[in-house]
Amino acid sequence: MFLTVCSHAVNLLNNLPVSYLDVLIDVPVQGGQEKYAGKNMDAIEVLLDFMEKRIDKQGSNYKEGLTPVLSLLTEGSRHHREIRRYIKAQVLPPLKDVKSRPEIGTTIRNKLVRLMTHVDMGVKQTAAEFLFVLCKESVDNLLKYTGYGNAAGLLAARGLLGGGRGETQYSDDEDSDTEEYKSAKPLLLCVRRQHVIRPMGVKPDGTLAPLEETLCCPPEENSDSDSD
Repeated sequence: MFLTVCSHAVNLLNNLPVSYLDVLIDVPVQGGQEKYAGKNMDAIEVLLDFMEKRIDKQGSNYKEGLTPVLSLLTEGSRHHREIRRYIKAQVLPPLKDVKSRPEIGTTIRNKLVRLMTHVDMGVKQTAAEFLFVLCKESVDNLLKYTGYGNAAGLLAARGLLGGGRGETQYSDDEDSDTEEYKSAKPLLLCVRRQHVIRPMGVKPDGTLAPLEETLCCPPEENSDSDSD
């Protein structure tokens, strides 16, 4: 029942102008939301819960069940600073676990990062766009939370593989990096630059290997082949 009601609400909200999404956060609230300019985030919390349930639902049609709520939250985050700040605090909290790959785990961040390489192009693009907006469309921040390989598709489509940041409406204030991330950042950058994209070749047994290994092992001559 919860999923059905939320699904209808999401479809309705997606048909409203983005400026009208103020109705979601302008409900009176008593305390506890000072850091979000006094805005009421109860409805956004429900939408986030709905989104995660859609991700977790086995055998669900992501394109019809998940992309509408992802699109709604993306546009809400892009045009309403308080919505973006609240969602980012839930989805992309300060990064402390720098040893595990971003797609490994059970957090909502892990689940969304896995969707960035989904076989359905629409699902993949929508999930990537959502995380990119939460990162205020900063390439460095996106790579920090999702990893280079997972973000490569979106960055290539936007011509941002070399880094940088397009023209955006976001302010320059950023949350500071955790001590865990600061200490690991030099190693992460080294790994990203040296090992993400490696030239590959074919070994004599037909398997792929780094190019430098295949150069040392030239394919054997086929003595049974017919000469021209």
